[in-house]
Amino acid sequence: MNQPNQYVMCIDGPLFRSQRALLIRLADLARKKQLYEPLPGDVDLLEGLLGLTDAIADQAHDRHGIDCLLAAEATPSAENDDRCECEKPGYFCSGVPGIVARMENGRLAEGAVVNRCDLCQRYPSDGAAFEKLRELGHGPP
Repeated sequence: MNQPNQYVMCIDGPLFRSQRALLIRLADLARKKQLYEPLPGDVDLLEGLLGLTDAIADQAHDRHGIDCLLAAEATPSAENDDRCECEKPGYFCSGVPGIVARMENGRLAEGAVVNRCDLCQRYPSDGAAFEKLRELGHGPP
């Protein structure tokens, strides 16, 4: 009978509970196809979860020969950010790649104009970008 792989981790219970609550919130938003509005402290919680997955990957590789480590060039960083400008945080980041618009509480702000991103051109027109926001439930019905 094969022995299951064993991992040794030191987990901070209250911190992990907060991280898990954030993951549950993110998963719920993804299921509902809603935009994610970060709360204060979310970045630190997510960084901690990245550290946890790195520790698991390191142990999987070092102790069990399981190759699940990311190549260094595949790891996102501020210096190596391949995202289009429309996907980076900012006043007109809609949370939908290819769409530039001002959002409030996950919805199109009142009186805001919707534009397709002219850099990545994921949508053929501003109208198509607007329709996609409506389809996702972020714009007016």
